Amino acid sequence: MKKRTKRWLRLARSWGIFLGICALIWIILLLTRPNVTWGIIDRYFGKSRISTVSEVTFTDYIEDICDPETQIAYYAIDDLQRGLYDEAGIRYTNGLYVLNDRYFIHGEDFSRLLETPELEGWGSVTMVRGAAEHLLALLQTAEAETGRRFLLGDSYIEGRDPSRDHGNDCYMTEYYDTSEHITGTSVDLLIEGVDFRTYMTDDLAEWLYHNAWRFGFAIRYPFWEGEHTGVFFQPWHIHYVGTPHAALLYRDRMPLEEYLDESYTTKRRCYLVDFTGEDGISRTYVIYRQTPTKGQIYIPDTLRDVEISYDNTYGYYYVTGILDK
Repeated sequence: MKKRTKRWLRLARSWGIFLGICALIWIILLLTRPNVTWGIIDRYFGKSRISTVSEVTFTDYIEDICDPETQIAYYAIDDLQRGLYDEAGIRYTNGLYVLNDRYFIHGEDFSRLLETPELEGWGSVTMVRGAAEHLLALLQTAEAETGRRFLLGDSYIEGRDPSRDHGNDCYMTEYYDTSEHITGTSVDLLIEGVDFRTYMTDDLAEWLYHNAWRFGFAIRYPFWEGEHTGVFFQPWHIHYVGTPHAALLYRDRMPLEEYLDESYTTKRRCYLVDFTGEDGISRTYVIYRQTPTKGQIYIPDTLRDVEISYDNTYGYYYVTGILDK
């Protein structure tokens, strides 16, 4: 009986030491890496707060959706990039363009995709055409729902500016050619009085994490996805990808690299996403990839609010639009 009691005591002591070490590690994380602590809790115990996306429907051919003889028109990529069809509701946003430690800038000129509008109450921002209006809606909704305001950080940056280098916190290091701030697709949203290390301890930051997708933005560097993105976690850095892509990225908790490489886009050339927007109206988005022919891509005239992006990882062009039923 005494031997059994001693054995149980030794086991309890071992477990006590183990749990004590775990508690100590957790306390150290809480004190020194609060973003990491938040990320661990969210990754293993959190849930996506999204219920507006139904199952995704796949098809091999866009012809299954529209008549290729009468409903498909061809557009020159160069004209689309210059914004000649913006007023017609066809924008070249380049939201699925990937930059990381494997995919670098190779002399691409993003300047003709950009605009610098004034966001009333927040100042000016330089981003790809159309993204700023979605950003303004995000900023206004955040203030309305939380009673607090974000501050605008870096958006588009032209050329290397050593004064902006902040180490890995802002990903503006010597690997500048991998920074998305060159493309105009991204912006940093800052919070007054909150530094990068403690960003996720603030309720406003948590609001951004769970609501950016509503406005077509994705957290570009989600927690623990450095294997794909090259960056461990940057919850303040949001990337405009467009509404259906952002919703799927958030719902399935994946980075853009994985989305393009392993998920929907490798299953079929075309897929449909039923999505209920902020206005409560249900819409069907069509997303399909194609290889250009003689510098042109085709767009069905059954689509509206069309956004186009080049996928520099595989060389496709993606067309995303709302299907008029």
